[in-house]
Amino acid sequence: MPRTPSRTLLDIAAFYAFSELSARELPGLSARLRARAEELEIAGLMIIGAEGVNATIAGSKPRMEEFLAFLAPLVGRERLEAKWSRAERAPFRKFAVKIRDEIVTIGKPELRPSPTASPRRSLSPEDWHRELSVPGTIVLDTRNWYETRMGKFRSAVDPGIDEFHEFPEFLKNSGLAKDQRVLIYCTGGIRCEKAILEMDRQGFTDVAQLDGGILAYLEKFPDTAFEGDCFVFDHRVALNQKLEPSGRYGLCPHCGQPAEITIHCARCDSPALVCAACHEKENARRTCSKNCAHHARLTPGKKGRPPQPQGPRLSARARH
Repeated sequence: MPRTPSRTLLDIAAFYAFSELSARELPGLSARLRARAEELEIAGLMIIGAEGVNATIAGSKPRMEEFLAFLAPLVGRERLEAKWSRAERAPFRKFAVKIRDEIVTIGKPELRPSPTASPRRSLSPEDWHRELSVPGTIVLDTRNWYETRMGKFRSAVDPGIDEFHEFPEFLKNSGLAKDQRVLIYCTGGIRCEKAILEMDRQGFTDVAQLDGGILAYLEKFPDTAFEGDCFVFDHRVALNQKLEPSGRYGLCPHCGQPAEITIHCARCDSPALVCAACHEKENARRTCSKNCAHHARLTPGKKGRPPQPQGPRLSARARH
C-alpha cells in the first residue's frame, strides 16, 4: 500500500514583552525590525509602543529564533519566549509594524505592567490544570464573544464583550465577589497582564492568570479542560487541540467575523464560508464577496466571473 505523504507545516511564533521604550525611538525601531525581518524572510505583524511589543510572525523556525534573539536586547530582555504553533501555509503575506499607544488595547494606557513585576500571580499550565478542580474557584475568560464561541475552558465565565476595552465595564457589573479566587486567561497571556491590573484597581484580592494563555496550556494538556478550538487573529482563524489550523473556520467575506456556514455564490458559483449573522441577510447568504453581493443587487440573476484569489490578509487586531 502506498504511503500517504506527510504534510509540511510552517512554524508560527506568537510573543509579547512589556518594556519601557522611548516614544521618540519607536519609528527608528520600526525601521530596524522591518529591515531585519526582510533579511530573515519573516512575515507577520508587530505592534510596538512605549510599553513594549506584541507580535505574531511566520517563517523558518531557526530564522525566527534569530529574530527573537535580535529583538530581545532592544526591549530590555535577555531572551524572549514565544508560543509556537503550525500552519500548512503562511498566515501573513508580508511583515508589518504598527505603532500604537497600547500594545493590547484596554483603553487605559496608565495600566502598564512592570517589566520587572513578580510572576507570583502567574500560574504555569501545570499549576493552572490543578487549580481548575479546586472547589469555589471562578474561571474567567477575558476574550471577545466570537473567540469564546469557538472554545473555552469548561465552566468558564464568558464576559460576552465585543472588544477588550469593554472588559473593565463588564467587571464593574459582573457581580463577582471581590474576595473569591478568580483564575483569568486569554489566548497567549497579554490581555491578562492588563486585566489583572484592572481587577486590582476594582478591588479584587485573589486573582491569578494563566502564564502563556491557551496556547501554552494546549501544548501541555490537549483534549482536557479546554473545549473546542482557539481563535487566533490571523488567516488561520482557529487552532485545534494540536495547535494546528482547525480547518473548520474562515473569515466571513461580508463582515470579517469567523465563519463556518458553507454557501455557493449565486453570482459566480464559488464556494465560500459566511458567518451565522450574515447568513440571515438575503444577499450575504447568497454571495461569496462584497463585490458579488453588490452586483447581485444591481443585476439579480446575472452570472459573473469568480473573484481572483488573494493572499492572506494581515489582521490589525492582533492580540494574544
